[in-house]
Amino acid sequence: MPATAATRSSRRRRPKKFLYKPKPPPEPHPFLLHLKSLPSPVAAAAALLSAPRHLHDHPFAACVLYRLARARLFPLLPPLLAALRSLRVPLRPTAFAALIDRLGAASRLDAALLVFCAVPAFCSHSSTTFHALLHALVCNGRVDAAREMLPQAPKLGVRTNAVSYNIILKGVCHRDGFSGARAVLEEMLARGVRPTVVTFNTLVGTACREGELAAAERLVDEMARRGVAPNAVTYALLTQGLCDVGRYDEASKLMFDMEYRDCQPEAANYGVLMSACALRGDAEGVRQLISDMRKRKLKPDDASYNVLIRCLCDAGRVDEAHRALVEMQLKDGAAPSAATYRVLLDGCCEARDFELGLRVFNAMLASGHCPLARTFRHLVRGLGEDGKGEEACFVLEQMALRGLRLDAEGWQSVAACVCSSSSSASEVKLFDDLVSSA
Repeated sequence: MPATAATRSSRRRRPKKFLYKPKPPPEPHPFLLHLKSLPSPVAAAAALLSAPRHLHDHPFAACVLYRLARARLFPLLPPLLAALRSLRVPLRPTAFAALIDRLGAASRLDAALLVFCAVPAFCSHSSTTFHALLHALVCNGRVDAAREMLPQAPKLGVRTNAVSYNIILKGVCHRDGFSGARAVLEEMLARGVRPTVVTFNTLVGTACREGELAAAERLVDEMARRGVAPNAVTYALLTQGLCDVGRYDEASKLMFDMEYRDCQPEAANYGVLMSACALRGDAEGVRQLISDMRKRKLKPDDASYNVLIRCLCDAGRVDEAHRALVEMQLKDGAAPSAATYRVLLDGCCEARDFELGLRVFNAMLASGHCPLARTFRHLVRGLGEDGKGEEACFVLEQMALRGLRLDAEGWQSVAACVCSSSSSASEVKLFDDLVSSA
């Protein structure tokens, strides 16, 4: 049908569509690259302090401070901060928070407090620095000191919020258990701080670990009353608690409860149920859960299949475990991890199916992974005892490439195999070469 003039004009007036092209990230400043390239943090600090005034800025100073902290040169931090203060370098709270985190992880609380006290000389305190100090105190067992910091927040110009209390809550749960943690929740509510899903998840997890499942279930109901929607983590914690006490049927029904509350199950929820099935030796239950994941458009990953493969190997069903390895790659496009191969290879050795074990071993090497030393030795001994001298020598060669040694029992098994009347001249020569290089 020929186009009319009106149609042609409307086509001409149609606006052009332009594809959005994000701007490329800016190139790093040359001086920043220079500071990172220097061989030592001390050299970087000297370069910063001797640089022109216009380079005395936050990114460059933060880079040097991070390098000193990563190198654990903590005694150099106070004098460098003093020098930066005299140079009026405008450091930001994020730099101090990172330093406090690093010092807390190294159990250097005195140094962390000094860095925290140095903040006002450069900038105002923020929730970032305040929470970094709370976290450092809690992680080092100073929960009471962290709680005593909360009333000091307004004097520092910081307003406490749910994050502040969640940090305290983590430490109280570890030290005082569920009863003490519940008191922190009541304090939050009394001070008008609205709990978050992280707050309730911390409490639910603690209650489940202590076997207080009724209290955990009441917390989930309380979340709904307070307008806090439970998420997949909430249900995973509750599912784990039910599985730990053998209430698997109730745990599996939580999937329906999640959907009723408009919360979509995630891989972690299935993982908890899979692990519970595996502990009972229910490989078919694990398979069914993997199938259910696909129906919900969730992609089973290597962790899901690791549970299935371990369960099958524990039952001596290594052929089925190997088929599961193939299925995860062909059906779900999941790449086996080193743990996947190690579980299957160990299972083959335990079942004394060394022929299948060698196939798994070759696939493992082709994927860039490597067995543990004990698995190497078990496989070599088994191949030798099965009369597979050439294959045993191949595994020995791979051990030598990785600097691993075979024990006396393994050498005896391989020697008995290679020196038998059925061995070929090439096997004997290969064995002699390996012995001479050992």
